[in-house]
Amino acid sequence: MKNYISFVCMVLYVLALPACTKNTLYFTPEVTGYIYDSKTHKPLSNQTGNMGFNGRTDSDNAKINLKSDGSFTIPAVTATYYFIRPDVKQYTNFPSEIFISFKNYQPKIIDYSEEYNRQVSEDKSSFSHYKKIDLGEIYLDRE
Repeated sequence: MKNYISFVCMVLYVLALPACTKNTLYFTPEVTGYIYDSKTHKPLSNQTGNMGFNGRTDSDNAKINLKSDGSFTIPAVTATYYFIRPDVKQYTNFPSEIFISFKNYQPKIIDYSEEYNRQVSEDKSSFSHYKKIDLGEIYLDRE
């Protein structure tokens, strides 16, 4: 009887362990790059604007502060779960685009799919892997 109780406790422990482990799904890559003025070729520095993934970034998370060299980072869109994996179908049909909007500049939409295919290996392209891509220099036109 004592062995039976020990066995049941061990099975419950093994089944409960995954429920305590935090898992993360990465629906988009982290995107980095630099933003420049198209006429002066100088970086847009120390400005705040809106950047994010089309259809995936809500307005609360779209504020980006450019650093003094014009660099930016758009964090990956993620979901965390412990035991029950969330439905990923809602994230599979969105375009691979980011939007950029800064005061006194024309808004811009950039398709990052070519850079994604070039920088992310096929074995790392699933939702379970963290991915980071660099878009390099992006030029914005004044309004």
